[in-house]
Amino acid sequence: MTITPLILGKGRAGLAIAKAFATLNLLSDFEIAPAVWLERGASLEKEKKKYSNVVLCIANPHGLHSQAIIDGDLARFDAILCEKPACVNLNEIQKLREVKTPTAILHGYRQTWGIQTIKNMIGKKLMGEILAIEGRYWQSSAAEKSLLKVGSKTWKDDTSLSGEYDTFLDIATHWVDSVSFLYGLKPRQIKGWKTYSNAESPHRDTHVQLALDFPQGGRALGSISKTYHGATNQFEVNVIGSKMSASWEFLRPDEILVGEGRDRKILTRKDSDFGSKQTPYHAMGWLEGYIEIASQLLTEAFKKEKANYPRLSETLDFLEPMFKTTWN
Repeated sequence: MTITPLILGKGRAGLAIAKAFATLNLLSDFEIAPAVWLERGASLEKEKKKYSNVVLCIANPHGLHSQAIIDGDLARFDAILCEKPACVNLNEIQKLREVKTPTAILHGYRQTWGIQTIKNMIGKKLMGEILAIEGRYWQSSAAEKSLLKVGSKTWKDDTSLSGEYDTFLDIATHWVDSVSFLYGLKPRQIKGWKTYSNAESPHRDTHVQLALDFPQGGRALGSISKTYHGATNQFEVNVIGSKMSASWEFLRPDEILVGEGRDRKILTRKDSDFGSKQTPYHAMGWLEGYIEIASQLLTEAFKKEKANYPRLSETLDFLEPMFKTTWN
């Protein structure tokens, strides 16, 4: 069986998806053909008929994701892999809930060793009662561009292509996904604050603070920014339990800082079970999440085996309260 990825979108996300499938072809038992790049406006139904086993990969502008997922479902693709966010407004949620095709959303952080290991610790009750999860996701793209005073308009400056948000949907969704995954629940209510300082266009929020209220008393606080000067790609979660705390950072992906009382220790990764299967400390950065999600999706769609990946239904469960956020 040869599986062919068809990719909508030729930017960095599309290239990352192509790299993920190329890596899987080398390292897994899947036989994967070179990615096929679809032209804008191509008929998905016609393109699907050219191949036997096909994955539709969606990496075009955010505002086009929802319709592409629906069109891929109607064309009966074997599986769909979509960049985040799955959609950009509340009106698109219900239609997406009717999609039957196995669909993964590329929230890669939750597929990493760190988040998966902490999830396992929570499941085994090692941390006691989870009191709260706090953390951040800081980048500096808006800060840098504001100082340089350079940059041309992109699709993110067009609300018909990007939706009405920037930082909130572009990267805060990653943090909310990871927190929701760790709790195993969807947020009941979200309160937020945002600023447009250093924004490239009026609708493009640059720094967001979120307070999430989960069932059973769960709480989460997040600081998400594209205008934090000096930041690289600082994704972090800190889980506060009654018996233990655990902290994980993307910049140190193979380590978890564990605290008990006044003592702390470093839990280090020793396996090579995730993503590119590289040994610890030789990983491929955020591409690991793409590889792992693609692998899990193919396992479910073509091997009909149970798989672990960010499903469309789970994404919609936290996007709905995000779109209903109360802003201060």
